[in-house]
Amino acid sequence: MEHVRRRQIIAATKACIHRDGIVRASANRIAREAGIAPALITHYFDDKDALLVETFRSIYREFTTDIRRRLGLARTAQERMLSLLEVQISPSTLTPEAVTTWFSIYATMREYPVLERIEHAYDRRFLSNLTHALRGMGLEAGEARDVAEELSVFIDGLWQNLANPVTFSAERARGLLYRYLDRRLPGFAFAPPPDETAARTADDRGLSGEAKQFLKDNLPISPVRISSATIVELRAQLAQLYRPEAKAAAREFGLKLAQVRVGGVEALQIAPKSGAAVPASARVFYLFGGGYVTGDPESDLPISGRLAMRLGAAVLSPRYRLAPEHPFPAALEDGLAAYRGFVAETPAPFFLVGESAGGGLALALLQAARREGLRLPSAVALLSPWVDLTHGLPSANDGFDPTFTRRNLMESARLYAGAGADLADPRLSPLFGDLTGMPPVVITTGSRDILREQALALAEALTAAGTSVELHDWPGLWHVFEFYRALPEAGQSLDRVVAFLRHHSPSALEQAS
Repeated sequence: MEHVRRRQIIAATKACIHRDGIVRASANRIAREAGIAPALITHYFDDKDALLVETFRSIYREFTTDIRRRLGLARTAQERMLSLLEVQISPSTLTPEAVTTWFSIYATMREYPVLERIEHAYDRRFLSNLTHALRGMGLEAGEARDVAEELSVFIDGLWQNLANPVTFSAERARGLLYRYLDRRLPGFAFAPPPDETAARTADDRGLSGEAKQFLKDNLPISPVRISSATIVELRAQLAQLYRPEAKAAAREFGLKLAQVRVGGVEALQIAPKSGAAVPASARVFYLFGGGYVTGDPESDLPISGRLAMRLGAAVLSPRYRLAPEHPFPAALEDGLAAYRGFVAETPAPFFLVGESAGGGLALALLQAARREGLRLPSAVALLSPWVDLTHGLPSANDGFDPTFTRRNLMESARLYAGAGADLADPRLSPLFGDLTGMPPVVITTGSRDILREQALALAEALTAAGTSVELHDWPGLWHVFEFYRALPEAGQSLDRVVAFLRHHSPSALEQAS
């Protein structure tokens, strides 16, 4: 997990420098911003100087990643040239934090020779790539080099103005850049190259009509505030919205529902009404989502009920307590108590499934169960799991996911964690916990999922820990799209999840096949 933790600390460093200035951005302040102990900073970086160097390097690394992505979309030399320039003024990479941090560290460059090497290496690559693209547009070698150098200086000037976003915006910088190009290279007609919107449009082409209509109806996303003052009303609104859908799912899937207690925790038991008898070993422990502040077992019947029907299995969904009335560790305590009772009455094998917050809770529960020596499931399915409450990873999908925003996630995290909690605690953010010895895991996400970066990071971390992982990354789809019963893609995704679970425990379910 070192790479994840280092990214988290670097993101906190940028935030502190932007807010407090480079001098006041002490290790203690950065640690508080990251929600970690100060000792972890010196564990991953020798000292503040080393951290500043890595932070400076990370800005160029983000630029390089964006350049590669954009160049992959470009089809002509002119599009390649424009892609190289667009990255330099893109709001997605040129955030206020990045600009402030770059200038603050750049001002100290003479004290750190390594910073000069990083800067010069990037400049050389940029000029070389830009010159090559201009040559591809038909410019002679000398003119291509001259134009590349002029554009580099011009962008430096834009950056200096962008340091004050109140008086100078990225949109204005973009307009000035294209005006300059039109005057400097009058023989060309310049239009923006394929960008993030074009890439998302390409992803959307393969979506069902139902999914396209959902995006049309729900984007741009309406802002919602999640706080102690609004949570009761929000739950009532969600119940009014989702309960009819849950009842319809129960009818469609032919479900038998029963309120039970397991391990002292209330739970909903879900089973198919008809068909072959459900084997005692064909069981699923299911954890609903809702950001730890909303949700209940009934609302998740579009997912849990479909799993019960497709697997021919009994599903147990504990009704864990919600924040802010019951902050951390209430949800984990309830989940673990119910899991202990479930395991005691369930012969192996069984499965563990969780979506969103329930996915993070499932992973935290697994880590706790392994420490206690409890029996683990044969396989695990995590749908758009929320496994990092620090949100040290960026989210390229904020504003593109029609169901959730980054602000909502951070508001929910604060309500659940409570005052003074370390958000990097693996019980809150199991991405930072011990991932060795886990059963096979399938992870689903989508190219619009607000938590896609977390899903990818988790798949990478589990693989590095030696766990068998299957990642389903659905083009054009969003956070826990499996929840929306009317979408053909929802059923398709859960069919693939069921196939994964069956594959890892075929004998348990052969009677139900």
